[in-house]
Order: sequence, then structure tokens, then C-alpha cells
Amino acid sequence: MKSKFDTLQLKEFLKDFYAVVGIRISVFDDEFNLVTEYPEDPPAFCATIRKKQHGLEACMKCDREAFMRTSRTGEAHNYICHAGLTEAITPVQLDNHIVGYAIFAHMMPQENYAGRVAEIFSRSRKYFESDEQLLDAVHAIPTHPTSTINSSIRLLEAIAAFLQISKVTSWSNQDIAHQVEKFISNNLSGDLSNAMLCRHFLISRTKLYQLSKENFGMSITQYITVMRVERAKSLLTETDNSIKDIADRVGISDYNYFCKLFKKMTGLTPGNFRRRGNTHL
Repeated sequence: MKSKFDTLQLKEFLKDFYAVVGIRISVFDDEFNLVTEYPEDPPAFCATIRKKQHGLEACMKCDREAFMRTSRTGEAHNYICHAGLTEAITPVQLDNHIVGYAIFAHMMPQENYAGRVAEIFSRSRKYFESDEQLLDAVHAIPTHPTSTINSSIRLLEAIAAFLQISKVTSWSNQDIAHQVEKFISNNLSGDLSNAMLCRHFLISRTKLYQLSKENFGMSITQYITVMRVERAKSLLTETDNSIKDIADRVGISDYNYFCKLFKKMTGLTPGNFRRRGNTHL
């Protein structure tokens, strides 16, 4: 499913948060695409690294690894990026699905500052033209007490909760509809009850009904019936399978009910439909 964000509201929130805490936040959607961040311009340290192709690739690889770890665990965590800076990431969840990720980026602890700078030099010297350029870029990165950095996970989790409560993030109905349509098409022979679909897509019955009416023009039950009959029509004209077998393959195991339903929707019995189709081949 594809998530969407109210980027204007989100940007205003990130701006206000930065004014209070002074930590840069980046928000990504569920497909790892950047939604927005504040401040919008990265620190000179990161901008310089990303100007070089191998530096940009290293940053993207580091971000993706963080996304994947968080996607697997569903939990927030701190980590040291490939360049030596401290970052924190948390999943942003909605209806028990991850809709995106929030990252506190470019943090440096105030304690053991010299040791951390030495670590950054060992990791990032290859991206800079000189040690002076690297040192200037590092000194421009704001520092934070270790206690603040250690608390960043709780802060990020609070931010993620706010994004959900304030409805800054949501699912794209059109994309959910596409996923529902695809799932139904691939599972016509199985259980497609409302209860099962709600469990699978983690949405309410009301949401499922509204989504179906808006995108399919009918209730979800009616849409599934139409899909099953359309698939049966194709199987009747394209295969030599028995009508009973076709009924089973489209999820209607009651042969008599299938025949009555098929005639009601097409005006023909399955046998007559097949014979008529064959005469037009």
C-alpha cells in the first residue's frame, strides 16, 4: 500500500520542532522516498559527501539498511551512520502498518567530542578535499548531550504518534483499492468474505465499503460476484473444464447456485453461454 502525507502540515511541524529541540528530522514514506525534512538543506558535511557518487551511494545504502532494520523489527533505534554521525529512526505506523519512517539525522554527542571527531575522520576523510575542509564541516554540526541523543528514540516515537493522531499521514485510497482489486483477482477461488478482507488489509468494514463504492461503484460483495462471473465467462470460452470445475475455480462451490447466479447476471446458463461462445470462434 502507498502512504501519503500532508506535506504542508508536516513541514510546519518539523519546523516548529527544530526551533525547540534543534535536531534535524527527515520523513520518508513506506517506499523509502523522502517526503520532507527540516532544515531543507543538509549540513555542509553531508552535502559534501553526497556530491561524490560513491559518497551518495554510501548514504543511500546506509539509509536503506536503517529502513530495512526498522521494517523488520517495527521498533525505533539509534545507530551510527557510515560517515560516523549518530542517527535515530522510528517507524510511523497507521492501522498497524508502517506508512513511513522518521529520522533524527546528523547528531553528535557533546561528550568525548574529540574521540567522535577522530572516528568521523577515519570514516569520512576520503570524501573531502582536505582535512581542513572536513574539520570545518564537522565543527558546523550541532552537538547534543548524550542524554538527549539517548532519549531521541522516545522523542521520535512521540513524533510518530503525533503524525498519526493529527492525521498528517494516511493511506492513499486509490492505492488500497488497487491492492484490493489485485488480491481479489488472484484469490477468486478462496475466502473473500468481508471479515477476511478487513483482516488482511487491516481496515474496518465501513472503510472497506466506502473504498469499494468510491472505486468500484458497488459494494465489495457485489464487486466480488461480478469478478467471479467474469472469470467464469472467460473459463467457459477459453477452456474445456467442466462447469462444476469452473464454479469451484471461481469460488462458488454450490453448482446449482452458480448456475442460477450466472444466468441471472448474463441471461444465459453456463452451458448455453459456452455453446454460444464457441459458435463465434
